Amino acid sequence: MRSAVVQNIDNTIINIIVADPARDPAPKGCILVFLPDDSPVSFGWIYTPSSGQFTDPNPLKVTP
Repeated sequence: MRSAVVQNIDNTIINIIVADPARDPAPKGCILVFLPDDSPVSFGWIYTPSSGQFTDPNPLKVTP
């Protein structure tokens, strides 16, 4: 299962690893958050613990 490694300080995703957040320890100063296989989440995205949502801080802007 894929998990995001999220820094506790600013909730930024610093890595995507194969781990089980319920069983595997997170690196110091981080938490592990489960990611569905079809999730587009990547490095640099922000995790909001209160809602469990991920957001891309730099979304692509489509211009006509």
